[in-house]
Amino acid sequence: MQRKVLDSLIARGSFIGIIASKSCNVQKSLEEFAHSLCGNAPFLFVEYSSIEGSARNFLLKLREKQATGVKTIFVLFKKGIDEEAGKLLCSMRMTILLSANGEEIDSEVLSDLDALGPFDPSFFWWIAPKPQQKKFRYLKDHIAKSIIKPFLSAEDVEASPKTAASTFQALLEIRILRENKLVGFPKLFRKFFIPLCVIAVIIPFVVPSKLVSLPSMMRNMKSEMAMYSDAPYFDYTFNGTESFERIARYAVGRFTAVVTNESTLGSYVSETLDKNGFSKDSWKKDRLHIPPQGTSIRFSIPDNITNPSYDSIAPAWKYFTKMIADSVAYVTELYHPKATPGVRLHPAWDVASRSGARILAPFSGKAWTFQDERGGIVIGIADKKHVVLFMHCDQLLYLDGQNVMQGDPVATVGTTGHTTGPHVHLVTGFVNKNGKKRLGNIRYTIVNPITWYFSIQKE
Repeated sequence: MQRKVLDSLIARGSFIGIIASKSCNVQKSLEEFAHSLCGNAPFLFVEYSSIEGSARNFLLKLREKQATGVKTIFVLFKKGIDEEAGKLLCSMRMTILLSANGEEIDSEVLSDLDALGPFDPSFFWWIAPKPQQKKFRYLKDHIAKSIIKPFLSAEDVEASPKTAASTFQALLEIRILRENKLVGFPKLFRKFFIPLCVIAVIIPFVVPSKLVSLPSMMRNMKSEMAMYSDAPYFDYTFNGTESFERIARYAVGRFTAVVTNESTLGSYVSETLDKNGFSKDSWKKDRLHIPPQGTSIRFSIPDNITNPSYDSIAPAWKYFTKMIADSVAYVTELYHPKATPGVRLHPAWDVASRSGARILAPFSGKAWTFQDERGGIVIGIADKKHVVLFMHCDQLLYLDGQNVMQGDPVATVGTTGHTTGPHVHLVTGFVNKNGKKRLGNIRYTIVNPITWYFSIQKE
């Protein structure tokens, strides 16, 4: 409820005071910041001086502009702080003190500002060098609390307008909460909440309850969880358009971490059809089996397919297939750093999926995008240590240079570049200033996805 009220108060808009150093171009410095803060809502920069008349009349004009839809108005106090300007400044929700090129705010302006004190601790956001605090009786208590790194100058705000906007949004919320303090029962509840919690903790020790011996109802949940997570089968209901072979490839990968070839796939398809009471040619169309809509099949661990390297491959297999928002994504080709007879060079993993499935970021970092003939549409993510690339994408959901959060959809699976079907060519690497590969302004070295996965798990 409090969050809804807070959002409602923020949505009404605010008057933001701006006091800047002489050389600071306020509108240029705060333009992108204002866009990030207000989103699609209109905003306005206005300048106040004594020529504008009384603070009351000027404030009425601002409220008229708000009524037309301009919710956030930045008021620049450029001619000093006289009596009328002081009245108007005190009507601002917050005030930003802004400096460019390391220039200090004019000391006369600060003296006029100090004369208006005392202030609420959340009234200022100080983006300027610290003045001599001993000279200012009221400002000195707020300057240190009003400085938030890394925003120490107008240049810092211009460099990171989105981060600056989110920082100011948090300060604005604090300011609004301080202006709208709790009253009545909510205030009493907040005041006595901690003592009540302490009493609730102490009572069981002071007034103990009787112990009653009953038969144990405990179960071994750990073994049950292991049983369910490693279940030897799963049931799948077909929609009438997908092939039996696709789900069979997924099943073999899930149970054995083996990439199927035509021989192992055909054997497992026949085995599964037989176990479910169907002939091996059921629903066969050309080279594929297409079960009708609503057909439910139980897929179980293959009888004749084993993988001695399962324990080392399976965790990475599950990790990388979970990067695709498709419940039946599966690996179609593993990492081969060198070409050998019968095996082509393939310094990546291929993960097959339905076209258009979302690709999820495995960690937070910066997105880099490019396009070439073989890889098609490519998006890469890099942080200080790790690099991962997704090739053959259909659509990009992030722009070049944007910051990505872990779990964010960054692209969709496609068939761009050289490919025979929808899948992701997944390249993994470590940041290395001497690396032979480059992603944006980052050099890196390609490594086996299995090595990369276990390295991440250790961190």
